Amino acid sequence: MSDNTFSFSATETGYNHLKINKVCEDSSGFYDDESMHICVVADGHGSDNYPRTDRGSKLAVEAAIKCCKDFVGIADPKDVLEDENNNYDLLMQLAKSILREWHQAVEEDYKEYPFIEDELVNVSEKYKTKYLSDNEDERNVQKAYGCTLILFVETKGYSFGMQIGDGKCVAIDEYGESIEPIPWDENCQLNVTTSICDSDAIEEFRYFVSKDSPVAVFCGSDGIDDSYANPDELYALYRSILKIFIEHGREVGQNEIKEYLPVLTKKGSGDDVSIATIVDAQRLKQMAAILDLRAELFKKVEEEKEVNHSADVLAEQRSNLMKKVQSIATNILDVPDDAIIKLKQLEQEVKNKEARLSEIELEKKNIENQIYGINKEKASDLVKDNKLVGENNNKTKESVELSGTAVKTKPKKKSTESNKQQKEPVVDNVSTEVRVMPSTTTQLSGTFNNILKASPQNVVQNEKESIAIEKDSDNCQKDK
Repeated sequence: MSDNTFSFSATETGYNHLKINKVCEDSSGFYDDESMHICVVADGHGSDNYPRTDRGSKLAVEAAIKCCKDFVGIADPKDVLEDENNNYDLLMQLAKSILREWHQAVEEDYKEYPFIEDELVNVSEKYKTKYLSDNEDERNVQKAYGCTLILFVETKGYSFGMQIGDGKCVAIDEYGESIEPIPWDENCQLNVTTSICDSDAIEEFRYFVSKDSPVAVFCGSDGIDDSYANPDELYALYRSILKIFIEHGREVGQNEIKEYLPVLTKKGSGDDVSIATIVDAQRLKQMAAILDLRAELFKKVEEEKEVNHSADVLAEQRSNLMKKVQSIATNILDVPDDAIIKLKQLEQEVKNKEARLSEIELEKKNIENQIYGINKEKASDLVKDNKLVGENNNKTKESVELSGTAVKTKPKKKSTESNKQQKEPVVDNVSTEVRVMPSTTTQLSGTFNNILKASPQNVVQNEKESIAIEKDSDNCQKDK
């Protein structure tokens, strides 16, 4: 592999966990050598019914890296690239290896440290009875260690990703486009997720394989994406990270991520947060101009949303005033002068907003044409010469923001019994406090802050935080 490609990961305990002295249940890891790059994120289940989920996530990351190294060492690249046409048989074998390695590590950990009563004080009676059972089959200790898992691997001949549970894998190409290459699983909703501890876990893995490698890929636990109102704002965070790598180098970028994660969880989801990434630094440097264009495009999209909202409000005000006038006046001569003036004013303001929307649409198309309106060979030359942004290259440091919709592959249909069971929602004891976006904490955190302060999320999706699912099927309950 190129010396210019590197992997990195960082994990931070969630702000809500710190407030109640709860351990970090996320884990992350990475591996680099001349033949491969690996990044991994695992997220433990916060519910008290999974008392060793923090250990389980660490064991999952270790198992994933070990098995991926072994896989790349023996797999024929041609077979890997054909795997999608073969129902992902090879990657399924890798998933089985990871599960086998994880289950073995869990069993060894349990044998060395059996459950004790104090450890299970907050566990429900149903789970406590199982964990303390003398019957090995009934005990089902792996449940206590359950977690999600996302991994991505790049080699000289191919790249692939796999995932079980929630969280996001985001890949970024040379045009600054963000996609989510691993299919989403509709079984991961609200506070429910599939898990590595499920009895049918091998059927719940999702896969992706390609002969190409993205410029950068980010694997993030759900504490990251839950901190944003929509995917575009999540992608903007990752663009800002790439911008910092371009302008300040690898070491500064990595330190900035570590320093920023505590800010993100405090002002964002409150959950544990993990990011693992693989970055091709050489190709990334050639993208500086395109990232600037993406930032401009994102701002136009955000302005368009604001103007649209303002226009709707004004139109509603005008409509309400018209109804009020009609209720008190039988003809135009009876309408008060101040009402007529106000109506004309509102009508003009609506027209102004509509005119601005037309301008924004043209501006967006102009930026998109700069990004996509040239062939790849010419784009490469222009980007290297920094010609794509004309005279605007000498910009002050600002957040790297973008628009665009995630490309999501439809998940495979599954017919497992657990998916057919009726889910019964219950209300969790989780704070629904509305949070304000973080302020600058370090010199470079201002870059992140420019993105975050524009996020209307503020930042937790309260419905997601306040609802959990308690059921007897395999899918696991999360509790931020």
